[in-house]
Amino acid sequence: RDTHTDDCPYEEERMDAERFSSRHGRDIDPELGERPVRDETGERMENRHTIIGDNCCQVHKSALLLHAGLEDSDLVYAQLKSSFTETPYCILLDHRWKTVVVAIRGTLSLEDCVTDVLLDPEPLDDLGREFGFDAEGEFCHSGTLGCARYIYRDLKRHGLLDRLLGGDNATYPDYMLRIVGHSLGAGTATILSFMLRPTFPSLRCLCYSPPGGFLTWKLVVASKEFCTSFVLDSDLVTRLSVDNMEFLRNEVLELLARIKVPKIEVARNVISTTHLFRRRRHGIGSLEQSSPMENMDVDLLVESNARLLHRRDAVPPDSDFALQLEQFKAIQRERRIRRGQTRSVALYPPGLIVHLVKTGEDTSCHHQITKCITCWTSNVGSEYTPVWAENDDFNEIVVSPTMGTDHFPSRVCVEIENVANSFGLDTSLG
Repeated sequence: RDTHTDDCPYEEERMDAERFSSRHGRDIDPELGERPVRDETGERMENRHTIIGDNCCQVHKSALLLHAGLEDSDLVYAQLKSSFTETPYCILLDHRWKTVVVAIRGTLSLEDCVTDVLLDPEPLDDLGREFGFDAEGEFCHSGTLGCARYIYRDLKRHGLLDRLLGGDNATYPDYMLRIVGHSLGAGTATILSFMLRPTFPSLRCLCYSPPGGFLTWKLVVASKEFCTSFVLDSDLVTRLSVDNMEFLRNEVLELLARIKVPKIEVARNVISTTHLFRRRRHGIGSLEQSSPMENMDVDLLVESNARLLHRRDAVPPDSDFALQLEQFKAIQRERRIRRGQTRSVALYPPGLIVHLVKTGEDTSCHHQITKCITCWTSNVGSEYTPVWAENDDFNEIVVSPTMGTDHFPSRVCVEIENVANSFGLDTSLG
């Protein structure tokens, strides 16, 4: 591989800096490829924000500031390009909490989806030796490591964190550093925090809906010192890993093998049982108040399952489907052996985990109509309680109507604010 490949995207800016220096005699930052410290008027560059990758109308910047409730002067830097080698992120000033915030975007573009599926665990031994943390024999999600390295290089190239927080001439020497991210960005934020901690030992990392198949156990435990994760109810992504997906696949196939009636009867029974279940619950008010009815629903489901399914130990072994299933399992076992042990390394979500568990639901007519319109994927009227969860609690995919929408950042944000308000915290902007 050409050792200069990583420097190529910055060649144009390096040449601009050299021309600027020779023309104006201004100071140039010592980092390779850095921009000038001062512009033509003598104003220091850290006092002016830089936006990369926005359109001519700066729509993305305006949307970012409007959503975050920040002033234009609070945006220090934004890298909005999204590609296989570039990760969108920004640097913001939160004067209310006296923090410099590095916010990393989660999955949005097709390129991000490709990064997401880079599931092969990447060894972190070299990264640990380079940045001074114990990562011998540890692994992480391959895609997040590449994103973290890109952002670290970009931060060092512009020298923004050093200008804002480090040294005697820091603009905000009494501010704290926060690294935050959602989904893919949450995993990237965790790795970036490991890389920046030697320089900023007091930094904090906040992960919203982090990926499940992300980090091996020793580094998960180490990340609890500076990282906190938030997971909303049955979020699919926090439970995604190779092992969990294979387990769900096997469970579904084995369930199909247990069916002893025509499939149309199963579909008819699901529809009728669901309708009856919701009719019984209607008007009760909340799940906590309906334990007698819940027992009736459990009895109904047990009776229905007994009518539709064979017992696990009584599945006919000579049916066509059962024979095909056994053949499929044998092929999958051979594939696991061929791909080696590395692919089967257990990975977990990072940090201390706050799990927002659904504990109640408004069953008024208004909320039932809303849920019907959204095919029960809406969480309108739902009540959530924050509980501490262990990192290995998310070792099984929960099938739920909201398993996908519980991952949306807009939904996570609203529910975290609701919980914060219930504890008397002010979540107003500004």
